[in-house]
Amino acid sequence: MDANKGEIDETIEIILLINFSINEVPNLPCDVRNILNGNYEDVINNTISAFIIKERNNHDNLEEIIHKVMSETNAHHLWLYAGIASLLYFTQCNWTGPYVDEDIDWLKAERHKAFEKLSLYDECNINVQKPELLYLSKMIFSNIDLQLKYKSCIWWLLRANLLHQHILDENLGTIFEETENLILRIDSLSLLEDSLCKLLFNLEAARFYLCFRRIQDSEKYLDQAQNIANLTLTLQGAMGKRTKYQLEEKSQLYLKVVVNKNIFPTIDCEDTPISATLDDASRLEYIEFSEHIEETQLGAVEEAVILTKYTQLQICQPKHKLTREEISPYMTKVIENTKNWSLKMASLYYRCLLERDHFRTAERCLKQGFSLEKEYNNGKAPVARRIDLFFVSGMKPIWTLREEVACQMFHFDMVKAALEVYTKLGLWEKVITCYRRLDLNHKAAEIIQQELSKKPTVKLWCMLGDVTGDVSHYKTAWRLSGESSSRAQRQWGYHYFTRKHYVEAIPHLKLSVELNNIQEDAWFRLGYAALLIENWNLAATAYRRYCALEPSNFEAWNNLAKAYIKTGDLARARKSLEDAVKCDYDRWEVWDNFMVVNTDLGHFSEVIRCYHRILDLKGAHLDVQVLRILTDAIVNDISDANGNPASRLLPKSLELFGRLSVKMDNAHIWRMYAQLAVLKKTDVDDEKAAHYLQKAYRVATCDPHWSDNEDQTLYVLELCCDLAQAYLRCADPDAVNKKRKMLGSAKLSLQKVAKEVKKREWTHSSILEPLAKVEEYLTVVTNDLDEIKLI
Repeated sequence: MDANKGEIDETIEIILLINFSINEVPNLPCDVRNILNGNYEDVINNTISAFIIKERNNHDNLEEIIHKVMSETNAHHLWLYAGIASLLYFTQCNWTGPYVDEDIDWLKAERHKAFEKLSLYDECNINVQKPELLYLSKMIFSNIDLQLKYKSCIWWLLRANLLHQHILDENLGTIFEETENLILRIDSLSLLEDSLCKLLFNLEAARFYLCFRRIQDSEKYLDQAQNIANLTLTLQGAMGKRTKYQLEEKSQLYLKVVVNKNIFPTIDCEDTPISATLDDASRLEYIEFSEHIEETQLGAVEEAVILTKYTQLQICQPKHKLTREEISPYMTKVIENTKNWSLKMASLYYRCLLERDHFRTAERCLKQGFSLEKEYNNGKAPVARRIDLFFVSGMKPIWTLREEVACQMFHFDMVKAALEVYTKLGLWEKVITCYRRLDLNHKAAEIIQQELSKKPTVKLWCMLGDVTGDVSHYKTAWRLSGESSSRAQRQWGYHYFTRKHYVEAIPHLKLSVELNNIQEDAWFRLGYAALLIENWNLAATAYRRYCALEPSNFEAWNNLAKAYIKTGDLARARKSLEDAVKCDYDRWEVWDNFMVVNTDLGHFSEVIRCYHRILDLKGAHLDVQVLRILTDAIVNDISDANGNPASRLLPKSLELFGRLSVKMDNAHIWRMYAQLAVLKKTDVDDEKAAHYLQKAYRVATCDPHWSDNEDQTLYVLELCCDLAQAYLRCADPDAVNKKRKMLGSAKLSLQKVAKEVKKREWTHSSILEPLAKVEEYLTVVTNDLDEIKLI
């Protein structure tokens, strides 16, 4: 039986999903073979063109035609084939190449409508080729009848959505929400009982979340993929050389890969892209390891896991030289080993991004960019092999690659050549940058006006507003979009924001994020503007949404905490600051804020930890208020936020004060240190407390004008009372000489202070009462000394 004339089973669906047949399948349908061989146009024309052309006379709407024909026929499998072929044909024309000039006549008529529908209230990238193919595939895969018939249909819709997002200039919340729902549905399909399918699905889900910078969600699926592949990835060091004239070997990082099962089957491509050579006078092409490093055989699927891990690390870690050293072994492993076309293209592109700002590798980046662009048009590698593992490779569309080449040319001062490429790609912001570099600022507005005369778009009107500063251009863009463009409102808001007109900026930024809630920068600026005008609730909302999209920005978490503090929500402020210190562990200001909030909430063990971390970063730091609250909590043994007695923290607090006393000679520190030392209730610690109080007294009275200030005078009087108590407590009656010495010291200190205060002739009761108390202690100390003399 010809399978093209009947329905297909799950085996065929799996073969189409992975793009090849693992086992020999008899009587494979002709259309399936055509898809696996890359003959996508033939499939589209052979399967559904007759249906479409026949109904075209009665219907103008392609979506209605598809729905009508599919509901009236039993040829659902033909529509599935057509949808897959259409999506892969679109991929070929915009990602993998080689590009095909010829159009499908009956489908070309839908091009304008495709652009309109795919734009989703904004604009598609102007470089997209044959958008009608993506439009057709999405209409087919969105059909409910087809989804019920073939479970793989929603997986193909997930892939179509991912490509749809890539052809838009901005991430859209509507695509994110729809695709996230698809991921949940696919996760329960029986198709995932096949381990290779399950692995590919987890990688594709991880790639989707990485596209939207949702790191935690991507980690979940990537970890599952790594477990299915039974991969263990660890960075290790081995002795080796990095430069040609290096005499002494040093430890170099490499990625150790252990595969604890048979690798997944894949098809090798004989003509993968070539890695450009590094023609540098000193740096080696690759690290030369002197130690033997055992190489593990990897398949393309396992390499896809490694490359996805590289992408995740590259996004979530701060841009720093050390970070590049830590993540590059993942990329290098794929470049050196893979025989998969799309993985090689993607990994070489990633290397260009990683190396482009270093003077020793910038030239190779430019050569590699030209080479990859040529590879797109080179027909050597078969179309079908280019598609293998494409959806898990992270490959960028061809116009992104060309933009990177232009960036490299600009970097090498080939400004006119870069300008030409930017102009062809319609990257008008970069065109303006080039004109400014060439001291032709007047050309910036001219080029935009010129393009507007050809075809007015929301983006161009917004850019004209940015260049000229004329608000009316944003209004024009807003009207042109039918009052639906998030871009128009965002740029309008930015216009006011950059001029510090925050009150005027907020309404436009709010409307922009309402239209498209996945705009990290717009949320951040909205939060900042709200913070400055003290609209704390709006600031908290904006920063909360920003942090959900970009959880690695410590400043945003810090500002979110500030907004929560202002609204009185200290618990949420603490959680925000906890996330802030995770983002930037080396920023003492964030630790300081975290410490203060922990103090207010009674998390005293965290207060001590925060203070230690601040000292690690800053060297010295004094916050008397925090230290006083901590000391009082331990002295009075109050319960902390978790209901535990604060007295249990006495050893840790003494350790903290010991560290503080070494770094700072401060009266407050010495006095509180003494209060805590006394709690140990030993003779030795009583003597330590007296010693600490004597140091506090010395520091507090070293300024000859201390008695001029009422607060300082009161503090010294209280300190003298503590000092007298300490000396009386530790003056051992059996050690006469020692007791005489200690009480004599106390007497001199108390006499000096009492005399100085009396000289100022204070009349305030707040001073006179503690002064009287000091004189009482002076009398006691004097009497004790007199008794010793009689012995």
